[in-house]
Amino acid sequence: MKRLRFDVYFITSSEFGRTHEELAKIALEAGVRVIQFREKRMSTRRMFEIAKKLRRLTEEYDATLIINDRVDLALAVDADGVHVGQEDLPAEAVREIFDGIVGVSAHTVEEAKKAERFADYLGVGPVFGTKTKRDAKEPIGIEGLRKIVRSVSVPVVAIGGINRNNVLEVLKAGVAGVAVISAIAGAEDPKEEAKKLVEIVRSYFSSSEPADLSSASS
Repeated sequence: MKRLRFDVYFITSSEFGRTHEELAKIALEAGVRVIQFREKRMSTRRMFEIAKKLRRLTEEYDATLIINDRVDLALAVDADGVHVGQEDLPAEAVREIFDGIVGVSAHTVEEAKKAERFADYLGVGPVFGTKTKRDAKEPIGIEGLRKIVRSVSVPVVAIGGINRNNVLEVLKAGVAGVAVISAIAGAEDPKEEAKKLVEIVRSYFSSSEPADLSSASS
């Protein structure tokens, strides 16, 4: 399985005036090495076209491509991984048909412990309040995040309202990385913001070994 260094995990969004491809390229140029393609409103054909472009882009930068929700799209474009939520196809079913990285969203310790058996990593949050995801649950805060990190053995990627002003507080909870959308996509200068965020996160991790999925189950 591909070695996955979490650090800053960027989720693309077309709601900030730029395309998924434009935002992915900006993030990759800034040093981000994990891109998740998340789109809820386009036709499957259009999503497939975009996912193919993102696959080429991430290969060019030796980066990891994760597809949100859609295992069929992940298979169709040979993505590195797929990320599913609590209402999507169960992780155990994904594992049966998909041989790549499997990420699962979790909001509680119970959800996290149930998912870790089949997941290579967990996306946990929202840590703080966020307007990016309209159906986001109540923030779990740093303490809620810390409880989940301590309860599971797989890497945890924190998400929800994270930016360079609060990222250190999040990292100290023991996560393997942070996932962001608006912190980069909604910034006045997305590339500069991404660079600063990557610099802060990598500096924090510089004295310890980054998360590694090279030996994760498939």
